Amino acid sequence: MTATLVWSGLAVAALGHGFLWTGLVNRLHGLSGPRPVIKLLTLAAFFAILIIPPAIAWECYRTKANEFHPFHRGDVVAGYLWLALAIGFLSLVVKPWVEAHRYDRTVLQKWSADARDIEKLLGRKPLSGAVATVFGSLPLNEALKLSVDRKRLALPRLPEELEGLTIAHITDLHMTGRLDREFYEVVTRQLNDLRPDVIAITGDIIEHAACVPWLEKTLGALCAPLGVYFILGNHDAFVDAGQTREILGDCGLACLSGRWLKAEWNGVPITLGGNELPWMSPAASLEQLTPRQPGRPEFRLVLCHTPDQFGWCVRADADLALAGHTHGGQIQFPILGSIMSPSLHGTRYACGVFRRGETVLHVSRGVSGETPLRWRCPPEIALLELTRQQPDDKKS
Repeated sequence: MTATLVWSGLAVAALGHGFLWTGLVNRLHGLSGPRPVIKLLTLAAFFAILIIPPAIAWECYRTKANEFHPFHRGDVVAGYLWLALAIGFLSLVVKPWVEAHRYDRTVLQKWSADARDIEKLLGRKPLSGAVATVFGSLPLNEALKLSVDRKRLALPRLPEELEGLTIAHITDLHMTGRLDREFYEVVTRQLNDLRPDVIAITGDIIEHAACVPWLEKTLGALCAPLGVYFILGNHDAFVDAGQTREILGDCGLACLSGRWLKAEWNGVPITLGGNELPWMSPAASLEQLTPRQPGRPEFRLVLCHTPDQFGWCVRADADLALAGHTHGGQIQFPILGSIMSPSLHGTRYACGVFRRGETVLHVSRGVSGETPLRWRCPPEIALLELTRQQPDDKKS
């Protein structure tokens, strides 16, 4: 084995090493469990990312393996290197394919994005505290570059009465205090200016008690003729979730946490449901759903916090499902896309438009995060325009 080949293998193995441990962290954060345990395991994983490479290098040097055949050692070091090499190679093949198929082209017919620089709109950076200030000063950080993404989605069973219906989807506001209230007031104004028919919020709204008074003047100011609907996410459990639901409910927002709600839009019966699993249970009961009646127009919209509940959405026979939680990864690399995404599926559903059968899933990049850091992944308000999918566009 030539030195060039060995070094190339080590480079790919180094990538595989990173993908292995970040993949474990991604899936760990897709689970429900004690937060201190999850934080401890996350810290251990990042410790492994930093420590294992120099430990292997030292072991190779100590045993004179730098002759140079670390892959031929026949011990645990070589075994780990081969494992990392395989993961690195597969990731370099699979991840570009995943990125190329992140947006189902039979569903997403049109997409345009319009940036809003919140720093310019406010005349200052709406950041508070040392952590936010440090991250906010990093070059190319897009945390304050709000993107209004207009997407036309073709749905297989959309009733003709709902042709052109617009749904504004926001998620993951993460009111921690690191971004000032004015940031969220701008988001609210920008959203209302779009004049959507419906507004949907898919969780992780607030996670610090000091921000509770912000709710009324931010999300409480949202308005849409066919309603503003919301669910909560895992971070909403860090404060009094019941209080959050009560405040938003008093402001006129409709809570879908674990329940079904009937409505009528343009004469069409609408079924809306919410799923906050695995962190808050139960989800809206599938047993309570009435079967569709042939020839009778109907539309089912479900809100989930995590795209890991896509299977539940399919079982609910939803026409459209909206989810968040993954933030688009917050940092996206060319070709490879995101590396971090808190999901049991890794980065597969970090953001995008997906379809299983008759159910379409839209996963938003979100508005914020615990850390105000985004590269090539700006915060998003998604304005979804619904249209009926033509037979020739449908998947076989």
